Amino acid sequence: MNHIGKVVICPDKFKGGLSSDKVASAIREGLERHFPDTVEILTVEMADGGDGSAALFGKLSGARKIELSACGPLGENVETSYMFCDGPSALSSGPSAFIECARICGLAMVPEDLRNPLNTTTFGLGELVLDAVRRGAETVCIGLGGSATNDCGTGMLQGMGFRPGLPSGVKATGGTLSQIASVEEMDDEGLKEKLSRTRFIIINDVDNPLLGPLGATYVYSGQKGADRESMDSMEKDMEGLLGRMGNSFLSRASAGEDALCPGAGAAGGLGFAFRHFLGADSVSGFDFFGEKLQGLSSKIAEADIVITGEGSADSQSLMGKVVGGVCKALYSAPRGKKKALMLLCGVSSLTPNELKAASGTDAVVIKQLSEIEPDIKKRVGFETPLLEKAAILAAEDLGASF
Repeated sequence: MNHIGKVVICPDKFKGGLSSDKVASAIREGLERHFPDTVEILTVEMADGGDGSAALFGKLSGARKIELSACGPLGENVETSYMFCDGPSALSSGPSAFIECARICGLAMVPEDLRNPLNTTTFGLGELVLDAVRRGAETVCIGLGGSATNDCGTGMLQGMGFRPGLPSGVKATGGTLSQIASVEEMDDEGLKEKLSRTRFIIINDVDNPLLGPLGATYVYSGQKGADRESMDSMEKDMEGLLGRMGNSFLSRASAGEDALCPGAGAAGGLGFAFRHFLGADSVSGFDFFGEKLQGLSSKIAEADIVITGEGSADSQSLMGKVVGGVCKALYSAPRGKKKALMLLCGVSSLTPNELKAASGTDAVVIKQLSEIEPDIKKRVGFETPLLEKAAILAAEDLGASF
């Protein structure tokens, strides 16, 4: 068996269950009972732009919380917050802000019986962006994840002062797309000047285009409450609106070109709106929280064993998600001493050979909580002890080959 000096644990959250830091802590607890005290165990908390991303950004950057009232997903005022750095940070040499979409237009904010993207809006997100810009943010980063919306970002634009031509008091939703003649720039020249000097970054872990069978509507709106009739209506209306949008003062390309970009379909089209109207750059959650803020690749390069995981692992996990980012970092690590990879998850359809190909290491162990407790009702709410046990079992399995 190879000498083990350092273990790095960097999991994604278990969606609907444990946060990334709690997953990592549970795995660590198990490993500390298995490995001697001489083994260094490092945990790295991760986020993907969705729930918990703003809190993690605040923890890593020392940002302060800005609390305010803004429009929620159903058009009602809600109390919300975002993070603001007054001075230099990993984002900018000057003031910067981090806004989590899920905290102002998130699916979790809408009761199940009211979930319907025809009725939900991103208007409040625009209000938060506007607030950050007016406070002097030179860089605004937006985590696109967990939205309840499919309004092509028109609500967000309306909240910032762009003019969609809707009747007074009507907020843009997935159901008003056909009523929008165009999206005109705001009249405030001072604001336009500020926006032209502001850098926008969206954290986006999906590569869907805006339209089509793999676009925002047909892939994601069903989980937000849309039925097939609503999907067909929104897809048709979004496609029609695209031809009426034109360019904005920050556009880099035509609306049609931006709609085809990977990630344009994120968060019901917010990816498209930020890119086309605000010139936003896009980065994955792994690259932002792992690389930019925590230098994860260098930590992985020093490790003997790297452990990652998520609630449900499949082929999509290798495409821009935390698991895929970890595999990519392992593959790119300098060759020398042998490294091992552990994947701990609720369930997995990934094979060891797929992980070996993605990570470049032959020492791979996949341990599913479903193998320890087949009854999902007994797993939900008991992930912590199951993860501790899974970590020990994975380490024992690895021992035979590492």
